[in-house]
Amino acid sequence: MSGLRERQKADRHRRIIDAATALFREAGYEGAKIEAIAAQAEVSIGTIYNYYQNKGDILGAIVSMEVNEVLNAGRGVVASPPANVGDALDTLIGIYIEHSLNYLSKEMWRQAMAISTQLPDSLFGQTYTALD
Repeated sequence: MSGLRERQKADRHRRIIDAATALFREAGYEGAKIEAIAAQAEVSIGTIYNYYQNKGDILGAIVSMEVNEVLNAGRGVVASPPANVGDALDTLIGIYIEHSLNYLSKEMWRQAMAISTQLPDSLFGQTYTALD
């Protein structure tokens, strides 16, 4: 039973992140409303607040996910590097460039940086600082 619950929880979380990512890209941070994220994710507004305290925390989760994907891909290159150092650097830089805009646009990255400096003590600010 707990296996099913965990899968359902992971599915809801993924839908929230996917919906927020799409809405942040379409409407920007300010334009994306929690209600719209909930509707697109097909969850209640209360469910969103079970996972996140506010919209900034959702943005923080997306930033964290994107950074972790880049780091994991980079670790793979470091673990099995190409023979040529130049090729290794090209691969690492390519990973960074390719992944840096997977979830968030340049505008959203700027917004994330701004929020982290405006609210350094918030969960998002702390998460962003830890990733830096």
